[in-house]
Amino acid sequence: MKKSFGQNLLVDNFFLEKIISAVNLKPDDIVVEIGSGSGLLTVLMAKQVKKVFAVEVERDILKKLKYNTNQNKLTNIEIIENSFLKIDLAGLSDTPFKVIGNIPYNLTSKILIKLFGEPGSPAGHLKYLKDIFLMVQLEVAERLAAQPDTKAYSPLTILVQYFSDPAILFKVPQTAFMPAPKVESAFVHLKVKPNLQNIDDPVLLKKVIKTAFQQRRKKIINSLEKLYSSKELITQRLKELNLDHNLRAENLNFEDFLRISDSL
Repeated sequence: MKKSFGQNLLVDNFFLEKIISAVNLKPDDIVVEIGSGSGLLTVLMAKQVKKVFAVEVERDILKKLKYNTNQNKLTNIEIIENSFLKIDLAGLSDTPFKVIGNIPYNLTSKILIKLFGEPGSPAGHLKYLKDIFLMVQLEVAERLAAQPDTKAYSPLTILVQYFSDPAILFKVPQTAFMPAPKVESAFVHLKVKPNLQNIDDPVLLKKVIKTAFQQRRKKIINSLEKLYSSKELITQRLKELNLDHNLRAENLNFEDFLRISDSL
């Protein structure tokens, strides 16, 4: 089977059914599916919900998706022949919806930014988006759900956890896909937060986080030196914030970074 866009199709019935159980579908749900593939999961979801927007860009796979939809005589599936990164989510639904997908792993960061936006500049559709369920690389799943003081903790962690509460639901073996990926996978739930913390200067906050993690093993007092006029000033600011100057980027949570940013 042809693979492009980094897409590996989930074909194992056990895990398809496990996903259906995990996403807690209801009859009035509207689902946007990223990477519908041949439609195996699409059809299962469409039998339980009000509407499925099936987003698929690969021409060869689209033929199978259309065939499976027609064979099951399902009229509540709308196939969108485009890249997910190019579609207008706000234009699809003005009521609450879920996003579910087996996404191309090489596009994970871009897809997450598309879904959420950036801290301080949330995506317009976010007020309608309540739940996101994604199949991702296991290593990425661990980063999404990571806590401070761990190796997996990263700027991606901070982005995702600003907008949502992430949880790893279950792991999926390579044998469940066709073609089999070279990495392990996991199915994750990102529960979108109803209220987001206010950010006065999102551009500066992003710069602080990026600078701190560029040399994550450096103490924060050293990694942030170029953002302040002097090391003495950094020491003073950290003391005022009650933050130990020996801390490193991986030791700081979102609120810590926000307070540092606000003090600049």
